[in-house]
Amino acid sequence: MKNFFLNRQIRRIEKEANNDFLQILSFGARCYPTKELHQLLHDLDQEAQRHAYFRRILFMVGGTTTLWIALCFLFQSLNFGVGIYLTLGMIPASILAFSVGSIYVNQKFRSIREAGRIEKIIVEELERRKKDASIF
Repeated sequence: MKNFFLNRQIRRIEKEANNDFLQILSFGARCYPTKELHQLLHDLDQEAQRHAYFRRILFMVGGTTTLWIALCFLFQSLNFGVGIYLTLGMIPASILAFSVGSIYVNQKFRSIREAGRIEKIIVEELERRKKDASIF
C-alpha cells in the first residue's frame, strides 16, 4: 500500500513537471528557447479556446435544468406520469453533470486560469530577447 501512494505522488509530480505553463509560472521563461516560446504562446491560445469551449458546453448542460423544469410543468398539466418522473430525474442529473464537469475542467485546465499572466511572462521575455538582440 505504501508503494501505491508513493507511485501516485511520483506520477502527480511528473505530470506537473511536464506542464510547461506551470513551469513558466513557477520559474519564468528564461530557460526556454525563442522558438519554443512562440510555440507555447500558440499552445496557450489553443488551450484557452478549448477551455472556453468546454465551459460553454458545461453551461449549456447546466442550463438544461430550466428546460427540464419547464417540461415537468408541461407534463404535469397533461397528466403524463412517465414524462413527469423522467424530467424530475433529469433535473438532478443535469446539475450533477454540471458540477462534476466543472470540477474536472478546472482540474484539467488548472494552468489556463492564469493564461493572462503566462502570456504576459512569455511576451515580456520575448521583448527582452528582442532588445538584447538589437544591441549586437
